[in-house]
Amino acid sequence: MDLIKLKHYWIFIITLLFYCIGCIIHFIAQKNGTRPQKEKEILKKVSPSTVLFNSKNSNATVDTPENDYASPSNLFYFAQISDIHMSLDYNKGAQGHLLFFLKKMIPLLDPQFLFITGDIANSKKYGGMKVGTDENEWKMYHTILEKTDILQKNNGTFLWDLRGNHDCFMVPEWSSPYNYYRTYSKTKSRGFSFLYETSYGTYSFIGLDGCPTFTPSNPFFGIIDEVTMDTYTEFMDLVKTNKKNRHNFVFLHYPETTAKFGTSSTGKRWEDYTKDISLLLTGHFHNIIGDQIYAYHNNYLEIELSDFKLHGKYRIVSIDNDIVSFTDYSLPLPELPFDFKTSNVEDLINQPPWIFQHPIAPIVHITSPKNSRYILKTNREPVKESLTSGYVRVLVFSQQSPNDLKLSLFIDGKEQQVQFNYVGDQLQNSITTKKNNKRSLDTINIFLKKEKKRGETTPVATMESQSIESKVPPLWVARWQSTSYDDGRSHELKVVAFDSKTQLKGENTITFRMDGQKDDLDIPLRGQFLLKSVFPKLLPILFGIVYLSYEAIILFSRLYAVKYIIPNHDNLPFLPDRYIGDLIFSETKSFHETFFKKTFILPFIEAFTLNGIFYPLQILVIYMLVFPSRVGLMSRSSEHFSRFCGEFLYGFYGSGQWTNTYDQYGIFMATFLLVLYLDTLLIVFANHRHERNHLLTLIILSLICGFQLILSISTTYMHGGILTVLLSPFPVWIYVYCWFLLIMIIIRRFRSYKPVTPELAPIQI
Repeated sequence: MDLIKLKHYWIFIITLLFYCIGCIIHFIAQKNGTRPQKEKEILKKVSPSTVLFNSKNSNATVDTPENDYASPSNLFYFAQISDIHMSLDYNKGAQGHLLFFLKKMIPLLDPQFLFITGDIANSKKYGGMKVGTDENEWKMYHTILEKTDILQKNNGTFLWDLRGNHDCFMVPEWSSPYNYYRTYSKTKSRGFSFLYETSYGTYSFIGLDGCPTFTPSNPFFGIIDEVTMDTYTEFMDLVKTNKKNRHNFVFLHYPETTAKFGTSSTGKRWEDYTKDISLLLTGHFHNIIGDQIYAYHNNYLEIELSDFKLHGKYRIVSIDNDIVSFTDYSLPLPELPFDFKTSNVEDLINQPPWIFQHPIAPIVHITSPKNSRYILKTNREPVKESLTSGYVRVLVFSQQSPNDLKLSLFIDGKEQQVQFNYVGDQLQNSITTKKNNKRSLDTINIFLKKEKKRGETTPVATMESQSIESKVPPLWVARWQSTSYDDGRSHELKVVAFDSKTQLKGENTITFRMDGQKDDLDIPLRGQFLLKSVFPKLLPILFGIVYLSYEAIILFSRLYAVKYIIPNHDNLPFLPDRYIGDLIFSETKSFHETFFKKTFILPFIEAFTLNGIFYPLQILVIYMLVFPSRVGLMSRSSEHFSRFCGEFLYGFYGSGQWTNTYDQYGIFMATFLLVLYLDTLLIVFANHRHERNHLLTLIILSLICGFQLILSISTTYMHGGILTVLLSPFPVWIYVYCWFLLIMIIIRRFRSYKPVTPELAPIQI
């Protein structure tokens, strides 16, 4: 093969080289994306300390198993909300829902703890064209917490809030002044961890901050970095040493499928501890495919909670004699999202809407028997014991006295002749009754880890003691003949609470099996897929399939042209300003024999025979494997990070730190399909024809051009302004060049000319 022929093969060698370099950069980005390069020591300082809450009752008596189920002992519960998205742009839902919940629902429910799992603020304006944390949104949040006395509840041990992805939009680093979470939140640290000790066992709670260390834009995927993994593994190792520990509850804004878990500094992984997790409680997905998005992983159950912003969802989780039960509820409002007529929090607080005086129906939560759909894989639940205890146990939260409530039990749709007895405490009871039903003061011992000093081998710990009051839960119990349903089948159990004063009722339904076996989750397959698909691993694979399929089309078409067509023609045009189908007819004659070859193969060979189509597109396509697709001032000013950074296929890179290492695969794949892939097909098939354009074709092309222009410019401008638009090879430059080629082809097809015949092929047209 002579040098003239070899000159056409250099692009294939360069392509293979760029493939190899791209793979190397991918693995470097994934490895370093979970390792903070700058603020590592600062992040260690703001990692949560382990806090021990000792709520042992000094007057507690040892109950028999039967008494455990007949009395309100061995029972506590907590609440969770997620994705509030507070914004001055919202009159409906959002901060109005939060104020209603904290002012009306929390005094009624009175849980032991409240967890907010991220996306407290919205951090978006102008329909998403401008992103970045907004101090006004966080001030609204803090104002609501102050005015509802939530910050002081249970001596400050009641509320635990985490960051979500919206809470770190355009936050370059933790110490940035734009990180309003560290100023206005309750927790103020990168997560939390505490042990809740009771007379009947210890229960562990840990919340993980999944926000990237360096966030130049609006990430969707979370990163559990090395510092957070150190905190997590240290806490879980501590929990394992406690023989009285019963359950471990992990809180995270990001479902497991949208989080990249790094390794700890000692090499420990997330998977090393999943067998110790009872529940993973997350948010993030809102109501994307329905209210219930739950899934069993290899060792634990994950339960995602729908958003509080529009759907007003909140969750009650109870631990009753170590049986874990949960129910997701909607706020008792006439419509969701409720229109509060204003987004101003001060107005809502000073002049509450009429809905704040509206009666609330009883809220029913069955704590025992165990719901057979949600049996935990940790084997720490005494499922058989709860089924054979002979009691149905129900929490009923009501504004009325227990005397005004009537409870009914239904099994498989048939009402049972049972008598419910109230054994709990209620806020509406008389002062004397309340005093008699209060437990003794609980002592809270808070252990705070301090930094190691030189010469010390372990951190110094200090202890601070506090006292709180806890009420007996509003529990109802009823005797039932559970053995009648020991038939190896699933049964439906429903409890209805009727309020005789307001004529309102509430209900809760579960499924149970007397053999203790687990029932199917009964969650739509798409919901389980969403939580189990592991997007951080799936997205690079999907992008690779899309990318390589595109490359195969281009390169194989070009390879045929280089081998059989180009050596025979030295008069081929550079750009598609002339039709070459007749010019290369003799080399492509075999492709005219069948419909498939003529329609779906020949157009690609004709297009990529032209250097002006092949080289620019191929160079830009392999460029994105190695170089940034967008460059500009894509971050806010910060002490340790520059505003200038680049967006690669593998994530953002700036000031020595990789971040958002999985978001970009999804974004690039969508843009690749909607811009480059689509435009290439339009170029190929438009170039194949030499007839005049139809008016309908021009209209469709104009709509596609406009859509892609908006997509390319808006997404790029949102990341870094006009400078980033100008310095954006993908998608802006590719979009411009593709439509330059298309316009040239359209103009060519408007011309009136005679097609070149095979006999005239040697003659230049």
